[in-house]
Amino acid sequence: MDTAITTTLKLIREGKTNLLVPKSSLEDKVPPHYPAFFNPLAELNRDISIYLYNAFLEDNHSNVEITFADAFGGIGSRGLRVAVEVPKVSRVFINDVNELAIDIAKESAALNSILDKCFFSTTEVCKFLISRHSSLHNDRFSIIDLDPFGSPAPFIDCVLRSIENGGLISVTATDTAVLSGIYQNVCLRKYSGISINNTYSNEVATRLLLSSIALQAARLGMTVLPVFAHSNRHYFRIFLQLSFSKNQANDVFSNIGYIQHCFKCGDRNTFESSRSTTDKCQICNVKTSVAGQLWIGKLYDKKILSKINEIYLEQDYSKTNCLFRQIEKIFTTSFQELDDIPYYFSLDEIGSMLRTSPIKLMETIEKLSLSGFNASRTIFRPTGFKTNASIHEILSLLKN
Repeated sequence: MDTAITTTLKLIREGKTNLLVPKSSLEDKVPPHYPAFFNPLAELNRDISIYLYNAFLEDNHSNVEITFADAFGGIGSRGLRVAVEVPKVSRVFINDVNELAIDIAKESAALNSILDKCFFSTTEVCKFLISRHSSLHNDRFSIIDLDPFGSPAPFIDCVLRSIENGGLISVTATDTAVLSGIYQNVCLRKYSGISINNTYSNEVATRLLLSSIALQAARLGMTVLPVFAHSNRHYFRIFLQLSFSKNQANDVFSNIGYIQHCFKCGDRNTFESSRSTTDKCQICNVKTSVAGQLWIGKLYDKKILSKINEIYLEQDYSKTNCLFRQIEKIFTTSFQELDDIPYYFSLDEIGSMLRTSPIKLMETIEKLSLSGFNASRTIFRPTGFKTNASIHEILSLLKN
């Protein structure tokens, strides 16, 4: 590697992996793309991925080689961590069009003594993915990560054609304004659905992304099983297991539907078909907004979350850093979350409607539960809660 580039790098440790990263990425408010892009704030994202990959592979007792592909590898932060921290993965493929980034990734691989299990390339994403699928052995990847700058939409088809039967894909979208209802026409074009900009738009966005992938998979005779999903202010991210089954793919629309939202009273409902919706709110009789088509089924594989909570988090419980506690809260909350309800309410909006200071989150959930409703926290918002109660029923209960 060029000596001039070497002097701009700094050695850090993330998880159990040593990484060479550009100093400017650690010092500048916005990480630059030269000499290579590295986002230190995405450590939470990468930590969550490591837990999920390990738990997903826990039941894989076959002798089949497990391969991992990082299509937008950058300096290799995610792929190298997989090579070091996910023992069941045999080979890691890291790709990026930036040759300097790949050179840095190779240096980091050497520092971690994992060069023998890492393979590097500098080519266009779809060419990288499909070339392996089109090879003589017709190999597909066991796990594929897709974390582009902006929308993942142009690359989803290539990912689906390159994943093995029963494999896992993890997909990130950073075009948050599009998926959150700011640019509805763009959202419809890229994700085959319309979002709405409201208090729970981050969950709507996540479910739009999931729905878009599920529909593309169905066209290829594949079905998706959601494993996990979460969002941050900068991204939406989902983990999906793919299976080859045309019969199950025919049932994709059993999990696709619409959300009807009233901006006047705050009422929200789910419909399996747009023809089931009406223009008027059933409570206040004003025109409503509709989001969809989007995924209205479950978001999490609770068996995998149970493994993370009972095995992997327990192993790391001695950690006292804030990031680990945040991860622990995310996984424990999601395990209890009513993930088949595709929206949530927040204490802020309820307090605003009641014109009073909102009561505590757990008190709200307890009151709803004691009144016969289902209720839980949600990972999509610290002050959010999910319930099958209507806005009218929530307000009536909390007024008393």
